[in-house]
Amino acid sequence: MDYGIVGRTALVVGGSKGIGFEAAKMLAAEGCRVAIVARTQRHIDNAVAAITDAGGEAVGVSADMSTQDGIESAVSTVRDRLAPPSIVITQADFHVRGFFAEVTRAEDYVDSYRTYTLSQVHMLHAVLPAMRDDGWGRYVHIGSATAKEPQNKPPHTVANATRPSTVGLLKSVADEYAQFGITINTVAPGWIATKTTNWYLSTHEGLTDDDARRRWMMDHAGVPAARLGEPSEIASTIVYLCSQQAGYLTGHYIAVDGGHHRAAF
Repeated sequence: MDYGIVGRTALVVGGSKGIGFEAAKMLAAEGCRVAIVARTQRHIDNAVAAITDAGGEAVGVSADMSTQDGIESAVSTVRDRLAPPSIVITQADFHVRGFFAEVTRAEDYVDSYRTYTLSQVHMLHAVLPAMRDDGWGRYVHIGSATAKEPQNKPPHTVANATRPSTVGLLKSVADEYAQFGITINTVAPGWIATKTTNWYLSTHEGLTDDDARRRWMMDHAGVPAARLGEPSEIASTIVYLCSQQAGYLTGHYIAVDGGHHRAAF
């Protein structure tokens, strides 16, 4: 299927590893010019090389995407080196582990809100004007299934408290900008086989082989698919949302979690 995005410039935050890298590769395979934005230059260089070696077009940008200055600088660099990004994929990472009684620093909640939600405010301000002028745009945030159905294993009360605000922001902005040909959606991964997840299962649950993890997914985590998801399974959903064909799909929170989320609606 031709997704109709050949020649589009795609900015992928966290595109050097994991789900972001898988999405960047798929976008490049669809003919997009991809900007890999991350912190660590070595990982950026490896990702860019993998995409260009496969015949795609990619550039790398090192930036701290948790700050307004970092976001504005990265978008400006992508604009100068390629074009104003008409496809933007974002994600954020802030973890203060612990149950409510264990988290005694109130600023942890403020820092979490700043990382998850204010970063989206700054990115939206940086990229929406050009998308509006072009009459076309795709904005996909890689969020978390816990924004809708908080979990306590592992205990992340701070993230559970602040992630929903990001979803509410993006839904509101999606409603405002849909008339300009811009879609804004959140993709919410469940248990995905990333290095971080595998480390947690090994370190905290003692699960060191695939069979044990499959049993744990079904019996303890309550994932009907009885397995961890693959990063490529999240990325393929993201890339579809970036397509021309997905132009009537906006303002949604889409869980990709093997059936873990239990609500029917």
